[in-house]
Amino acid sequence: YVEGISFTTHTESLDWLERMRFKVIPHDTCSTIEQAGASIRSIGENRTAYPYDIDGAVVKVNSLQERSLLGSTAKFPRWAAAYKYPPEVKSSRVLDIVIQVGRTGVLTPRAVLEPVRLAGTTVTSATLHNQDFIAEKDVRIGDTVLVRKAGEIIPEVLSVELEKRPEGAEPYRFPQTCPVCGAPVERDEDWAHIRCTGA
Repeated sequence: YVEGISFTTHTESLDWLERMRFKVIPHDTCSTIEQAGASIRSIGENRTAYPYDIDGAVVKVNSLQERSLLGSTAKFPRWAAAYKYPPEVKSSRVLDIVIQVGRTGVLTPRAVLEPVRLAGTTVTSATLHNQDFIAEKDVRIGDTVLVRKAGEIIPEVLSVELEKRPEGAEPYRFPQTCPVCGAPVERDEDWAHIRCTGA
């Protein structure tokens, strides 16, 4: 809200804010849907070059009068549309596979990764869920893996880059005893998890 000045377009308001020394993110003005599509693709292809993290782009109607005519629903404006980019995927090397024991005794494997910058944070580990996940993906210590953040939050291993597998890398085997208390471990009835019998 500004007193003593009026704008006819969103771009005019952004330009004014910039002149007043407010930080304004880069933006394009497009006159066709094809130009808007090209701008969305360009932003996505160059999103790692921004000094901040982004996960999408927003297309807005520029005319403030047309925005008023279009109105809004109870949840969102009809004059704007958001486009979300696929999660960022990067390579990292599995330095180790460690076992965490939960409070219910479930053993959960975790990949210790060579640090990699992903979606705004440095990722150094990723869950491997269970023995079946490790076997299905054939994750081995020393492997180069593709990693992303599920929902832009939780690091996960997508796949192994088999052509980069070091010679002599051995398939991972779950421990036969609990790494915390030394009790034997057994597979749950549903076969999904391995659990410490001493828990």
